[in-house]
Amino acid sequence: MNMAKRAFTCIFILVVTLAGTPRSALAQQSESVKKQLQISPKIANDDDSSFRLLASEEEQEQGNAVPVLLRMVYEQQPFMKDLYPRLHEFAEMDNSDPKWKDFYFDLFAEHIIRAGSMSHADWQYPLRSERPYLILLPDMQSQRQLVGKGMTAWIRQQLAQGKTDKALQGIKAQFGCSRHCAATPIVICHLVGLAIANSGFDNLELVIQAGECPNMYWALATLPPTLQDLGPMVRWELSATPTRLSEPLPSIGNDQWIQISNRFIDLYSEASNIRYTREEGEALQKKMDLLSKDQLEKEFGFAVEDVERMMKEERIMRWLYLHYLRFRSNVEPLAYQSPKQIIAAKRTIEANNEKLLRESGAKSSPYPVMLPHGVLACRNFERRAKFLQTIEAIRDYAGRNNGTLPAKLDDLHLAAPKDPFTEQPFDYELRGKTARLSQAKIDGFSGVTCDYELTAK
Repeated sequence: MNMAKRAFTCIFILVVTLAGTPRSALAQQSESVKKQLQISPKIANDDDSSFRLLASEEEQEQGNAVPVLLRMVYEQQPFMKDLYPRLHEFAEMDNSDPKWKDFYFDLFAEHIIRAGSMSHADWQYPLRSERPYLILLPDMQSQRQLVGKGMTAWIRQQLAQGKTDKALQGIKAQFGCSRHCAATPIVICHLVGLAIANSGFDNLELVIQAGECPNMYWALATLPPTLQDLGPMVRWELSATPTRLSEPLPSIGNDQWIQISNRFIDLYSEASNIRYTREEGEALQKKMDLLSKDQLEKEFGFAVEDVERMMKEERIMRWLYLHYLRFRSNVEPLAYQSPKQIIAAKRTIEANNEKLLRESGAKSSPYPVMLPHGVLACRNFERRAKFLQTIEAIRDYAGRNNGTLPAKLDDLHLAAPKDPFTEQPFDYELRGKTARLSQAKIDGFSGVTCDYELTAK
């Protein structure tokens, strides 16, 4: 086999899912989180709307939060060596544990609170580099540990001391820093931000149960659907795939197609963890060449004589690129659609991808097919906020009705928000003095759902 033919065969040996889309982070298991919350009846007054879980423009300090956040990592070496690896332990530790005496976090909490109130975050990642999918994001994981785990332990410490206002300040900082993490338009950055925000929601539930918390109905109502605009994230993920070619494309029969295919080989060789045997690669090459001949003529409008003039490299690279354009046209609008629309579109996109794999015999897709799931995961921020807002509407009802829970959500004084994923109210049932509030499982979306039992103090 000559060098050109050997290189061309590698194209088919290296067809893999885009490495820039973190599959392990997106491939969540369907799980129902069951909790028992004992809520304190509390009316939501109009003046409660002055508190926001995300700092408003008027509250924000103008400046870049990143130096403040990273300074914690690089200027506190003893802490990073001794206590940083144990933050997850403190986040889950009982307050009576004597090991709590080793937990010192006030200085870090001060920095995190300041960073959370700052106006923007510029992480200076080389997003438009030659190989954008190779960007390392260690800063994101450090923030997940410090802002997510460390701040959670600090908030619990404040609650144990009866300092509800400080705990709320820490929760607000978690939401602000989760927004900063999601400022980088990469799926994994949005998911790290979402993980930190979920810690904030968990901690808000603890504060609500503590009994001294004002009703958060209006504060939750002002939260946006996502931590950041999803449009730049979707467009960056689409642009980072090696299947995207630079326009204008070379003319039919141009030798530049060999260079394009070689570049494609190089990029995928760096991104790939899936391999084919030589026999599998040659069989895949032959099958995809037949597919490209057929579809370039029948689906993409090329004349028969033009397809015959193309080299194998050109036929298959054009075919891959045209399917990329089709994929992009289906995925890009998802950033601005409702979760229900995204779920329907996701099913179509996945069916198209399965058809492509079945016809070609490839082991995985050359397109970021997990991206629709990533968009949906980002919208789970809104779902969690509306779920907790419903609990606050129930707490308001209990405050107005001598601690009793409503027979149904229609009885609430404040409107219960709808589940963004179903566009229906959350599932609610009252049994005696205990109410069950839950999120419906969604066909086509594997993710965590909430299933809570509520009682009033």
